[in-house]
Amino acid sequence: MPGLTTRDSFVLKSLFDPEASTTPSPKHAASQTSLPGMTEQEFAILRASELEILSGLQDNTSDVDIIQASIKDLSSLIDSSPGYASAYINRAQATRLLTSVDDLFTSDHAEISGQLLQDLQKGIQLAQPIKHDEQLSPHRSTVLSAAYTHRGFLLLKIADIVRKGEQLYGVGDMLQSASSESIDEQASTDFAAGGHCGSKEAREMAVRTNPYAKMCGAIVKEALRKETEEWKANQLC
Repeated sequence: MPGLTTRDSFVLKSLFDPEASTTPSPKHAASQTSLPGMTEQEFAILRASELEILSGLQDNTSDVDIIQASIKDLSSLIDSSPGYASAYINRAQATRLLTSVDDLFTSDHAEISGQLLQDLQKGIQLAQPIKHDEQLSPHRSTVLSAAYTHRGFLLLKIADIVRKGEQLYGVGDMLQSASSESIDEQASTDFAAGGHCGSKEAREMAVRTNPYAKMCGAIVKEALRKETEEWKANQLC
């Protein structure tokens, strides 16, 4: 791109190229599995218990009784090991199976909606790196990727509700008072984080929801509109 610095070219490429990223892929730690404050042995025991719980959901994602039983077992696992981030994320995923997207954040599903956001936030809080250059284990990357991507989609749903002027249920004060534009930006930030942790889908969504990309698109549309008007005016002369 003539006239642009290397950084400018890279930023523009990142806006429109789903495979590009303004941040490097996370470096994996020597440990392949552990979570903060947890030994490999403790993690292995908790992971085995979690996988056993989730095995019931493999082919029964529409059976409400099995979903609720899995949520109950994941809640017990969380109660016994509140620092185990993955259980919060999987409880959110299981809870999400109990309702349709259209019913989220409505008065009848406020409790479920609120629990989703709380679990995702807690899982992110427990798994996220403390230091900027901290290396993540593959498991932590997977946990964060799933959590950020899931929350990004929930935020897009919330932004859509706000845009329509409808009442929100099951969200905190900050989201209640936020504009649809700012919530869209939060969603884009989550997608970017999810993409950084390895989710291709999140990287693609980060590009689609990037406010700068939208701004560039609006500028192009306006330029095309003016060009069309000028062309029509010249044809009348």
